[in-house]
Amino acid sequence: MQIKSDLHRTNETVHETGNYVCAAGITKSFNEGDAFPVCPKSKQETTWRHVEHEHHTGEKVTEFGSYVDKDGEHMELLEGDTFPDCPKSGQPTMWKHDGTLEVNA
Repeated sequence: MQIKSDLHRTNETVHETGNYVCAAGITKSFNEGDAFPVCPKSKQETTWRHVEHEHHTGEKVTEFGSYVDKDGEHMELLEGDTFPDCPKSGQPTMWKHDGTLEVNA
């Protein structure tokens, strides 16, 4: 049985066409069958995650970037931060990358 992971590493094959973000917060489009490259910023091996991936309040931030919650509140978070409650409601929420750091390098 194959276990699907939401975290992909440099040189792994892309299994789902779409936009992905690396650990440095840079977003890039890939097609199924492509290989995940090194980070466009650092030129080092990195991890990639689909931009539609959701993060929940209390989880660790694994990629620097700008995020948006379910209420449309935007926040810039650093790797190692913890996803906060919704700034508007103060309740737990889900966060996604908002794409403002998009670079097609």
